[in-house]
Amino acid sequence: MEARKGKPKITTVPLTGIRKIISERLVKSHLAAPHVTLTREIDASALKIFREKLLKQVEGIRISYTHLLVKACVETLREYPIVNSRLEGDQIKLLEQMNIGVAVATEAGLIVPVIRNADKMSLIEITAESDKLISKANKGILALSELTGGTFTVTNLGMFGIDAFTPIINPPESAILGVGRLIEKPIAVEERIEVRPTMVLSLTFDHRVMDGALAAQFLRKLVQVLEKPDETNHFKVA
Repeated sequence: MEARKGKPKITTVPLTGIRKIISERLVKSHLAAPHVTLTREIDASALKIFREKLLKQVEGIRISYTHLLVKACVETLREYPIVNSRLEGDQIKLLEQMNIGVAVATEAGLIVPVIRNADKMSLIEITAESDKLISKANKGILALSELTGGTFTVTNLGMFGIDAFTPIINPPESAILGVGRLIEKPIAVEERIEVRPTMVLSLTFDHRVMDGALAAQFLRKLVQVLEKPDETNHFKVA
């Protein structure tokens, strides 16, 4: 039977509510700030072992890689405060507070609840606060104060099988870290090939606020913290 000719059926979904707000904020961010993204693959062997050890030690709280990344970012931001800043007019303001946003995909769209004063929290406290905020985000009951005031954001798409991506800065912040999936792959280790867990980190930053070399130093330090979690003494658990 010959298919009917005519215009294809189109379903129209209005751009309203939170989806519209997200769209407007991301467009504003991308147009205003010159985005540059640096990527770095890390050997996550020690991080994986460290997390498995923590899961056996800590009962009742399940520490995820995102929680470890938030804590690692906080400790790295201490050394590179320019990354924890915002541009206001012709002034770069270094922020004393470290309020870390954690991007969450919900039915309503992408939500970024903020862990306030994360620099004053232990790993367990960050985990508990993050889980509480994510639960509220999925239920749609986050307060405005829990969605504003972020100074740096972590967005993890690893659970969706993504290797690497270029995240857009969440304004008025100056940088955002994208996290890819943990995957076993062959890598060169001291002139031999070993299969090890790896992860790609993507740091997008506002080039008006910082140069590529400084952003690269921040990312290099972050990788050092994550690749040697037992040695760096940055992961205060409780």
